[in-house]
Amino acid sequence: MTGEQFLVSLAESVDRRREEINLIQRVVANQVGTVLEQSVSIMALPVLYAHWEGFVKESVSEYIEFLEGQNLVARFAHPTVFSFAMKKHLTALKLSGSIERSTEFATWLVQNMASPIRFEDKKVSTGGNLSFNNLKELCDSLKIDVGILGDEKRKIDALVNRRNNIAHTGRPPNRTAIDVNDDVVLVLELIAKFESILSICVETETYKLT
Repeated sequence: MTGEQFLVSLAESVDRRREEINLIQRVVANQVGTVLEQSVSIMALPVLYAHWEGFVKESVSEYIEFLEGQNLVARFAHPTVFSFAMKKHLTALKLSGSIERSTEFATWLVQNMASPIRFEDKKVSTGGNLSFNNLKELCDSLKIDVGILGDEKRKIDALVNRRNNIAHTGRPPNRTAIDVNDDVVLVLELIAKFESILSICVETETYKLT
């Protein structure tokens, strides 16, 4: 996957989710003033949150595919990115610190230093929910700078908490179409900013050793 292909795919994903989010907003708007307004407003929140978390997981997964497509030799990759590529081997080493396991890891490392990095473990984990700290931890592991989302930390965490309150406690809050509109604006803003963050990573080649 080339940088251009990745950015096109990213833009298509943003457009698709924007259309689906707008449909959610329309459904809720059609129930304003009816006995169903609160019910549909409550149901809308987990779906809106799912679009935000889903976009992050989908786009980061594609970013990993993009990185692998660069055929970046290990010694020229940023150490953080190379560390992510070694995740499977590092995990095995941590689980067993035996001499045999350490030797296996050292052998693999020597053999692959002059080869393009490959991601044997491409799993993208959000730690159960996409709080700002979980988002930052995920992105830091791939040298993705989410600093511009720092001002949104409180809003991101509040979105997670509202979603968890509905999904886990069984105590539905009072919500109206106005609340849904506010969350739509937030989710679309977060998606747009994360698209921009990944675009910058591609354009500035932050995955390379400088």
